[in-house]
Amino acid sequence: MITYSEISFIRKSYEDGFGFACMKAAYGFGIRGRMDYGPETGVKILAEGEHDQISDFVNWIRTNIKDVNHLLFLTTINYSGKYQEFDIYRHTS
Repeated sequence: MITYSEISFIRKSYEDGFGFACMKAAYGFGIRGRMDYGPETGVKILAEGEHDQISDFVNWIRTNIKDVNHLLFLTTINYSGKYQEFDIYRHTS
């Protein structure tokens, strides 16, 4: 069953390549969605995929993230079908 997950957190640094590594991992796990982040807004990842894929992706994030402040994730079965791939949008001031 395809599920939808929102993952959000705040980091001290956004210049370490985590976004690209996360996008690469998402493709590897078959996740579609979007990473939306900026120094003032934190990180919000909207992810869609099979339940096991989402679980593996969240575990990858937990293992690979550094300097995280308050990791929160919410998974539901509401599948939008909105995403065709995984992309990144960075807010700049």
